[in-house]
Order: sequence, then structure tokens, then C-alpha cells
Amino acid sequence: MSASHVAWYTVRASGYTALVLLTLSMALGLLLSLNVRSARWPRFLTNDLHAFTTLVALVFIAVHMVSTVLDPFMHFGLAGALVPFASGYRTLGMAAGIVAAYLMLAVWISSRLQRKIGWRTWRALHYAVFAVYVLAIAHTLITGEDASTVWGRWIMAGSVALVAALTALRAFGGRAVPARAAERST
Repeated sequence: MSASHVAWYTVRASGYTALVLLTLSMALGLLLSLNVRSARWPRFLTNDLHAFTTLVALVFIAVHMVSTVLDPFMHFGLAGALVPFASGYRTLGMAAGIVAAYLMLAVWISSRLQRKIGWRTWRALHYAVFAVYVLAIAHTLITGEDASTVWGRWIMAGSVALVAALTALRAFGGRAVPARAAERST
């Protein structure tokens, strides 16, 4: 296997891994906002898992971007991977991914600074995760070579269904599941 093949597979695998981790982070964040609780799983663990999942997603986004730059076949270069609309390859899709990465990094940084910037500012900035998610899905659909494969479609469909369902539940007045009710259902 050549270096070009390794880079290409790394670009694809890290991109889909980042998307799955972003989906998990979105789901955990939405569950936290719905105030879903369980006596068996303390809220601080869900907060920590949400933060960790987001950080690992950012790591995979970085791997995705670096492997894109290092791919000897595509010749993206730094500008093509870091500057929106600088790539000649599927320009709109690449721009969506780059902007999503920057927004996600900004949201993550704001979470680290939450005590300094205040809860209201943090919360307002945190809503950018929905733009991150939509842009990431657009990036995958437009740019992703595997978006047309069966497994790629299933990952995308599952991701969109989960995030859309939890977002709808949150937007349309979903109520917290009482700890006792959660215990009975397990």
C-alpha cells in the first residue's frame, strides 16, 4: 500500500470517525439540555463524557485536516485545508467542513471559558453547534467519497435521525425523565 493510499484512507476514516463523535457529542448535549437523569448515572459523568467526546471529535477533525494536507494525490496544501473557498476541489463542500471545524473549535474554547464569559454568553455561543452539525453533514454529503456507499448512507441517516429527534424533543417542550421513571425502564 502506497503513502497515497494510507493518506486517503486516513482522510476518510478520520472524517467519518469525527462525524460519529460529533453526533455522540450532540446527542449527549441535547440529553443534558433535556435534563434527563438517572440515579445510576450522575449528571457530572454525562457532562464529562460530553466534554471528552467533543475533544476527541476535535482531535479526529485535526487528523482529518492534516491527512488532507499530507495526501500526495490531491495536493490540497495548507490553504486548501484551512481557508474556506480556497480549494478547487468541491469548493462548497470543503468550505462547509472548514467553517464547521472553526466553529466547533470556537464552541469548545467558549466552554473552557464559560466561567469567565458568563453562562448567557456561553449558551448563546453554544447554539453554534447546530451550524457545526449542519455544515459537517453538508461537507460529508458534498465532499465525502463514501456518502454514496451503503455504510456511509447508514451512518449519515442514523446521525441525522438521532440529532433531529433529540432536537425536536428539545425544541417542542420535551420534559425531563424523572430518575425513578428512568430506573423502572431499565
